Amino acid sequence: MSEAQQRLADVRASIKDILENGQSVRKGDRQLDRAQLASLRMLEEQYAKQAAAEQAAARGRPRVTRLFSRGKGI
Repeated sequence: MSEAQQRLADVRASIKDILENGQSVRKGDRQLDRAQLASLRMLEEQYAKQAAAEQAAARGRPRVTRLFSRGKGI
């Protein structure tokens, strides 16, 4: 798994955690505030684009064959 894919998976796990358990947790006199959901959504979009670009680069360029009317193709 590439670095961008790992970061994307981490952000999606954080989003899932917030959706399941809430934005903040309070226990006694302590309170834990998680990251803002809107910020995580923006990071998710950015990392998804990076992961897609990495996958496209890994596939490489397709081979192109050109045919000419009076000669050999390349």
